[in-house]
Amino acid sequence: MRKHMFVLAGCLFLFTCVACVAEAAGKAHHVIVVVWDGMRPDFITPELTPNAWRMASGGVTFANHHPVYLSATEVNGTAIATGCYPEHSTIIANKEYRPQIDPKTILHMEGLEWARKGDEVSGGHYIAAPTTAEILQHAGLRTVVAGAKGIGLLHDRAARPVGAQNITLFAGNSLPEDVAQELTNRQGAFPAEHATPTRNDWTTQALIERLWRGDVPAFTLLWMNEPDSAQHKFGLGSPEALTALKNADDNLGRVLAALQAKDILQDTDILLVSDHGFSTISRRVDLAESLRKAGFGVVAILGPKPGKGRIVVVSNGGGCLFYVGDHDAETTRRLVEFLQRQDYSGVVFTREPMEGTFTLSQGKLDSPDAPDIVLSMAWSPDKNTNGVPGMVASGVYDYGELGMHVSLSHYDMHNTLLAAGPDFRKGIVDHLPTGNTDVAPTVLWILGVKPPKPMDGRVLSEALDMKAPKLKSYEPQRLEASRKLDGKVWRQYLMFTEVNGVKYFDEGNGRIE
Repeated sequence: MRKHMFVLAGCLFLFTCVACVAEAAGKAHHVIVVVWDGMRPDFITPELTPNAWRMASGGVTFANHHPVYLSATEVNGTAIATGCYPEHSTIIANKEYRPQIDPKTILHMEGLEWARKGDEVSGGHYIAAPTTAEILQHAGLRTVVAGAKGIGLLHDRAARPVGAQNITLFAGNSLPEDVAQELTNRQGAFPAEHATPTRNDWTTQALIERLWRGDVPAFTLLWMNEPDSAQHKFGLGSPEALTALKNADDNLGRVLAALQAKDILQDTDILLVSDHGFSTISRRVDLAESLRKAGFGVVAILGPKPGKGRIVVVSNGGGCLFYVGDHDAETTRRLVEFLQRQDYSGVVFTREPMEGTFTLSQGKLDSPDAPDIVLSMAWSPDKNTNGVPGMVASGVYDYGELGMHVSLSHYDMHNTLLAAGPDFRKGIVDHLPTGNTDVAPTVLWILGVKPPKPMDGRVLSEALDMKAPKLKSYEPQRLEASRKLDGKVWRQYLMFTEVNGVKYFDEGNGRIE
């Protein structure tokens, strides 16, 4: 594919307005966000993903795109929906310990039961920021969300009556609830994981034939579960993962063909994004057992309070959360020192400043329900048996036999964004840092809807062929922290870039030497 290279030289730019304050709508009547879960940008090729490649050739390739940290699905699905960092959306991991919601279990944050209870105990603020779908509906525009995974729920979770026009599908379930039964009667049951037809096939068919049966709404979100699922189970670059990737691309082709058949493709902006990158598991670590052997009081049976100094360990694969009972300072200090001595540790974040760590606020993780410590597991650029670079240590996790993410690995923290349509420039590569927090403010800007309060992300002005905020600043930064430990030194770093004050994490790692 031949493109004009869109290179922004220098580090300082002039800027005159605050991102995410829309002044005028774009030319598109429809905006569609398609998510390929777990899609790494280096797998976008004319051979593997011809539909995505052709789409990018007529639009914009964002060559330096980022998830928020933790590089997990629920976290980044929420960031895409709200334009906010985890500290403001309050969803910081796939799995969290939230005793005010349920003190006896670890919550999977996309679960309907937990979302309902979370809204109940928080006065409707399970997600503390409004989503794109909610904002657009408040402005009188129709939306639909079609998710082949449960993450679809977090984009538009409100209960609604039969016959409602704003519909949410999530892993074969629906709001309103009757739509799922209608789809099952028409298409058969929602498929099992890795079955044929796939979950993506089922969800895309539901979108095209049912949710778009009349007019295509102003905003559509289509979330596909591949290549994430196959990469977890079979590994990056495996035949199964490549087949799953082709299936996602085929379904993108079905979406484009449906828009063409309705004669509205020329009036539609499409953003193809992934929630995070991906790595190969280099080793598995039972973090809870590791702590027990070191003499820490790890809680196995949960309750409203783990007890002073007791530790709740919540593994998320390439990242782990540690909740210390009563936020006991001495236990936290000992635990941090222990983690800094381990060769599986990458970057340590702490609620309070501590020697050799970064704070949760520096990682944009300091939500009211955040743990005392967040650990990003160690990684390397080594290649797997399929020749794909990016290896990461993983905590014990119930989803991922060969592939994993959630760390600050360069390969987890760089993901995919392509865009095309009447409001996007044609055939360019944008090398400026961009991120998942930028999707919501950009969609709202195009549709001419102002969010109720400023978002953390920015409008992707450099990629738009319309009036938009101008760029102000570009500043790469590197944080370092160290600590002496019995003749050795723990060192960790965190690299990020700020554009217009929006922080994009590039990578972070650490080691004891």
